[in-house]
Amino acid sequence: MIIDKLNLNHLRLFECVYRTHSMTKSAQELHLTQSGVSQHMKNLEDSLGIKLFDRIKQKLIPTPPAKIFYESCKQGLWSIEHTLETLQGVQKELSGTVSIGMPIEFGTNCVIPILSQFSKTHPLLHLDIRFGYAYEMNALILKGDLDFAFVDSFGFDRRIHTEPTYDEILLLCASQSYLKKKGSIRKEKKYFESLHYIDYLKGSPVLRMWFNHHFPKKHFALNTRSTVMDVQGVATLILSDLGAGVLPSHHILKLGTKSKSLHIFKEKTLKPLKNTIHIAYLREKSHSAATTAILGSLRFHESH
Repeated sequence: MIIDKLNLNHLRLFECVYRTHSMTKSAQELHLTQSGVSQHMKNLEDSLGIKLFDRIKQKLIPTPPAKIFYESCKQGLWSIEHTLETLQGVQKELSGTVSIGMPIEFGTNCVIPILSQFSKTHPLLHLDIRFGYAYEMNALILKGDLDFAFVDSFGFDRRIHTEPTYDEILLLCASQSYLKKKGSIRKEKKYFESLHYIDYLKGSPVLRMWFNHHFPKKHFALNTRSTVMDVQGVATLILSDLGAGVLPSHHILKLGTKSKSLHIFKEKTLKPLKNTIHIAYLREKSHSAATTAILGSLRFHESH
């Protein structure tokens, strides 16, 4: 077997380097030297005969083979960790309260299902879940009221460590009945400017992010009719034929049969727009065994 040629410790190192996009952060997390992590990665690449990272301007860029390899490593390592916990009876020892912050829709759709499964095997564990925006999570983490939180882009205090964990795909949607009133769908500036829009904040930052991503050389004059600081509210207005808006793919799935009435604008030539969700926590804070276990579970359940 090919795996006989590998040092299995290198797989754990690779998972960490890929997830953090940094040799330095991986060394800190795994309590190793940066030079040691770098040498281990080189040894792994030599063993596989595959280049896993491009080093461009002091940044690590995963190669296509690395992306495929990472998915297998992530799932395999978590499966082994879960089995070892069961065999050693660690699950029975996890107790106490873990406080977690998260955005309401992302948390409900993506995080809570994982936490629910985790809790079933740890009956002594209590979860204190708080919903809110990134700036609220920032304050709660610094006060010690949260063990960690899921957040999107936000200028966090330097004392708070953040690491990417989930790429939330953002899609521009409108109801098919609304678009019928606008005639045939055309991917033209004039057509998009004829639509009404719904965004989350004044100034339409999310809509502009979508248009800048898919049409980088064009400037669109957007007629934003409503702003709602809530994914459910935006989805409701879209389904009520009020206009077009951006929804995360996980919420579209949650809509079930209602999603069939939506038209999703897609650009085949470009990659979908992704909003990176990060895990945020204080490195200096002492974490309980339960918090560490939950963090490990959620990291290995990274989704796209």
